[in-house]
Amino acid sequence: MRYLIIILILIVVGQKTYADYEPTPLPQLIIDSDLILQGKIIRHDSTTFTLIISDLIKGDYTLHSIQIQKFEDWTCANRLPEYQTGQEEIIFLKANTKTNEWFTMGAANEGELLIQKDSIIYEDIYYDSKSGCKELDYFDFKICGWIYLLTDFKNGVSEYIRNFEQIETQYMVDYSLPEMTRENSAYDRMIAETTTFLIFKE
Repeated sequence: MRYLIIILILIVVGQKTYADYEPTPLPQLIIDSDLILQGKIIRHDSTTFTLIISDLIKGDYTLHSIQIQKFEDWTCANRLPEYQTGQEEIIFLKANTKTNEWFTMGAANEGELLIQKDSIIYEDIYYDSKSGCKELDYFDFKICGWIYLLTDFKNGVSEYIRNFEQIETQYMVDYSLPEMTRENSAYDRMIAETTTFLIFKE
C-alpha cells in the first residue's frame, strides 16, 4: 500500500510539473518583452551573464552592455547549448522592477535565440510534426524548427511590432488574421503563432 501511495504522488507531481509549463510563442516574446536585443556574451558566472549590445531592437536602454540572470535548467527544459563566451544571440527580456534584474522570457528559455553566422534558428515550441518544421542542426543538437536570415528575422520583429495593434483589432472583430506575406517567412511565422498568443491573452 505504501508503494502505491508513493507511485500516485510521483504521478501527480509529474502531471503538475508538466501542466505548469506552457510554451511561450514568438508573438508573446515580441509584444510582452521590455527589451529585445542583439548581442554577444562577453562573460558569465554561475548565475549571470553579460551581453555586449550590437543592436537595440525594442525598448529603452542606453548602456552598451547588460547583465542578465541565467536561465536555470529544470525538469521540463534546459538551455542548449550551455552558456559560453562569444555566443551571439537575439534575446527577449523582462525586467524585475523590485530587484532591477533582467530575465530571459519563457519557462523553456524561448527568449534566447542563438545566432549562427548570418542566420537564426527558431525551434518549434510545440514539437508538432504537422507545423512544417524541419530537422535542423542547432549547435550539435537536433531540433525541429525553422531557419531565417538574421536580417529577415529582425525586420519581421520590427514589422510585427508596428502592425500588432491592427492585427489584434482584426482578430478581436472576426477572429481572422492577416494573410501570409510570402515575402518574409520569419514574419509569416509570427502571424502563424498569433492565434495561440491572443487566445491566452484574452
